Amino acid sequence: MIIDSHLHLPGLKKGGSFKDSKRMLLEDLKRHRVDYAVLIPDNVPASDVGDLDTVIELTQDEPRLFPMGTLNILKDRESILDKLDWLFESKRIVGIKLFPGHDPIYPTDRRLIPVYELCIKHDLPIMIHTGWNPNNPKAAEYNDPKYIVKIAKIFHNLKIVISHYFWPEVEYCREVTRAFQNIYFDTSGLADEEVIRQTGFQRIHRVLTETFRERPDSVLFGTDYAACDIGKHIELVKSLKISNADKERIFWENALRLFRLRLI
Repeated sequence: MIIDSHLHLPGLKKGGSFKDSKRMLLEDLKRHRVDYAVLIPDNVPASDVGDLDTVIELTQDEPRLFPMGTLNILKDRESILDKLDWLFESKRIVGIKLFPGHDPIYPTDRRLIPVYELCIKHDLPIMIHTGWNPNNPKAAEYNDPKYIVKIAKIFHNLKIVISHYFWPEVEYCREVTRAFQNIYFDTSGLADEEVIRQTGFQRIHRVLTETFRERPDSVLFGTDYAACDIGKHIELVKSLKISNADKERIFWENALRLFRLRLI
């Protein structure tokens, strides 16, 4: 079994609809034998990859897709917290995604404290975007793991997923975070050509292997589809020098437990 713990809808095509995007997503998941996926909305209204309301509506009758919540603390009203709380209570979302770097905010922004407390209340993770933006490398200043570990220290019951392993500085990310049992990592984007070119395949391969061996529950399979290729990410995990049983932990077992997914 495979659970993709980090993907998005394909961008809307001219004249298309979000139902078309959903159909394309499900077809690609089937083609790559991915059984379930955690679908991340954009925190921008009317986004061409689907905002929160769009993703919630599209997934309400689709048991293979588990939506996350999201928000933009610079623009959203306080009522978004009540909405996210209700979505947690009604089992409609399996975590919350933040976009520091895309948004000019730091994970340590005090306005995010209620969001962290909400995730702790429902025992579900916060996912934090990290790493370069190819069009704006300075974006990584906002999502440096040194800020994430400050949150992990304060909220030791908060489960934090670091997306993209702060590429290209993957070794630095591992060293800064390795002491924290409440920090997890997904593989999303790490098989992308741009990421490999800037980071180096052997560095990615080594850090993922070392991270897993040190804490086998901490690595989750993710792709960042549709921006990245699902098959290349599957091959990345298959290439790790670990047992097939250990690869199963990455492919689905860790995500099943962390997101507390209810499978059909």
